[in-house]
This record gives sequence, C-alpha cells and structure tokens, in this order.
Amino acid sequence: MRHSILCLCLVMLIGMALPVESLNPGTDILVPAAGRGGSWVTDLYVMNPGEVAVDGAVFWLVRGQANTNPISVSFSLQPGETLVMTDVVKDDFGLNQAFGAFRVTADAEVVVNSRIFSAEGGETFGQGFEGVPVEAATTSGQTSDIVGLSHVSQMFKTNFYALAGAQGVSMTLDLLDPEGLQIAAGTLELEAYEPYLKKVNQVLPSGDFEQGTLRVTVSAGSVVVGASKVDEQSTDPTTLESSTPLAAKASVDGTYEFTMTDTEGFAAGGDIVIAGGVVQTINGTFANWDKDEDTDGEADCPLVFRWGLGYPATSVVDMADGVTFTDSYTATGSGEMEWTIEFVVTDGLSISGTVTAAGTGFPSSGDPNLDESGCNGAFPVLTLSGGKID
Repeated sequence: MRHSILCLCLVMLIGMALPVESLNPGTDILVPAAGRGGSWVTDLYVMNPGEVAVDGAVFWLVRGQANTNPISVSFSLQPGETLVMTDVVKDDFGLNQAFGAFRVTADAEVVVNSRIFSAEGGETFGQGFEGVPVEAATTSGQTSDIVGLSHVSQMFKTNFYALAGAQGVSMTLDLLDPEGLQIAAGTLELEAYEPYLKKVNQVLPSGDFEQGTLRVTVSAGSVVVGASKVDEQSTDPTTLESSTPLAAKASVDGTYEFTMTDTEGFAAGGDIVIAGGVVQTINGTFANWDKDEDTDGEADCPLVFRWGLGYPATSVVDMADGVTFTDSYTATGSGEMEWTIEFVVTDGLSISGTVTAAGTGFPSSGDPNLDESGCNGAFPVLTLSGGKID
C-alpha cells in the first residue's frame, strides 16, 4: 500500500514537465510543478546571470484555485549568485503537504530551475522542471501541440498539466490520433495563476488510446502546457513538451492605433488595449459626416464624440460577433450613443472591422448652432482599421 501511495505522488508531480528546451532568463517566470507530500520534496534554484544585484520574490501558487494574492518570500542576489531553496515548500512556505506551482518575479533577469524528488531510503528518484518566462507561454490566438500521448490500462497513463497566466485562460483541447482524426475534444478554463493537473482521460472523454496528439488552442489569456507519459510498471516518466507557437503568429496582446472612416473619407481614431486576450479599453473619437437624412449635403450631426467610456472588457474572440455598449453625455446636456463594434485581430498585428452608432435624447433647437437633433437615430456604418504599436 505504501508503494502505491508513492507511485500516485510520482504521477501527480512528474506529470508537469516544461515546454522549453533550455533554461531561459526572465523577470517573470512560471514553474508549473511543485509539491510536498510523503517522501516527496521540491528544491528550487534561482540564479542571477547578470552584472548587477537583483531583488525579487517567489510566490506559491495553490493547485485548483486562482492565486491573485499568493504568499511569497523575498530574495536578493548578487551577480553570479544562486539561491538554493531546499525543500522549499516546507522550509520557506511552512507547508508540510501541498501541491501547486511557483511564480518568480525579479527587477532584472534571473534563471529558475527546480527538482521534485523522492528521498526515501537514502536514494532519490524524480524529475526537474524548468522556469518558463511568461512571454514564452501560449497566448490568445496561438496553438501548441503535445505529441506522443498514450493511455492504456496497466501500461501507460498520460497526465496533462496547465498553468494559467495573469488573466487566466480559456482553451480548447483536441485529442487526435496519428491520422489526425479526433479522438476526443473539450474546453478548459482556469483562473489567474491557477495550476492544473489531471490524467488525459479525466480531462477528455477519451478512454484508452495507444497514440495521440493533444492540440491546445488558446482563445483568451495565456498558459503553459505540457504532459508526461508514465510507464505504469516502472513509474518511469517521459516528458512530452508542447510545441512553441510560431514567432510570426504574435500574441494579440498590445496597444493598437485605429481609424474609423466614412464614405466621404473623413476619419476619427483612437487606441485599443488588449491584455491577456481581453480587449481591456477602447479610447477614441467618433465623427460621421455620412449621416444626412435630408440629403442637403450637410451632415445632420455636428458633434464629435468621445467614445469607449461605457465599454465592458470583452474577450478578443467575442469581438468578432460584435459588442454593444452605451456612452452617456447627459451630464453635459446632450443624449446617449449606443455603439456596436466588431473586429478581428490578424496575426497579432492588425485589426479590421466596423463601428455602428445610434443616438437618442439629443435636443432640438430653432438655433441651428444649438440643434443636435440630427444626432438621433442610426448612423451609417464606419470602417475600422488599425495596427499594433507596441
């Protein structure tokens, strides 16, 4: 019975190998495997490769929950110095039994590595896990593949792991056979900095399969993913790293400058900020000289609007279907504008779509200089286009 418990711990802990071929320095690094229980302990290493002193912190991320305010320990490292944190979960965080992950942040680049191992009877058995800089995670619009999965009773089991980034993650999972045909499919959502680990047949209704590839497509947020194929007889694990998304397929995150153009060629503009696959803010101006219901050649609405004040943060994926919101100008004595914006992001570099508007409550006046009634009703569609500036 004791042997069975140790094997279970090994499966739980070893199923989290990192999708990076070599250690990469960074200032914000995720280590998606850590734990302590039974004879299993974790050692963590943080090294300063630079020429100046570094201050930072190690955060403990609890598996199965959001970690927006995790406990942490601080460190300072001189150039070339390595922080060795033996049995880190117990000695530094005071936890006798816990499973999760680490996040390491610093004010200059550091290199992070770890080892999870059993130390029973004077012998050790385990596996190391590398720190992944957050910029190397799979982000919205990107796909990673994990090749070589197998799940056959009494022979092999494969564990899937994921560690979400700051905005959490929404992703689809497609398990494919060697011919590319779908074995099973599903979706998974994790909260901010939530570690996750389950057997593949618990994540997806796959049953047994001899060979498979897991395709992970992120629709919002970011994530580090991978798997471990474990021999049931020897408990020997094989790390299955995820493919790295092509550099040309850049993250959608960033700031985009845009213009909105009417058929007369007049344009207004602004910027859109996307973070974690979510359109966080829209700041712009709106003018539409196409609105001329009496066909006198003069624009019905003389106003230029600031728009985006009432915009609700929305996933980039949902923007393709259109998002409607209202900006109110009643505080200045005018009415309200209902906007509908829809757009798509191409290759993480450009946006294209449309903006429509409809006004209500704008006052009429016998003085043409004060008459805003032409701003009521629907406006013609404007063309939205833009590009990433950072």
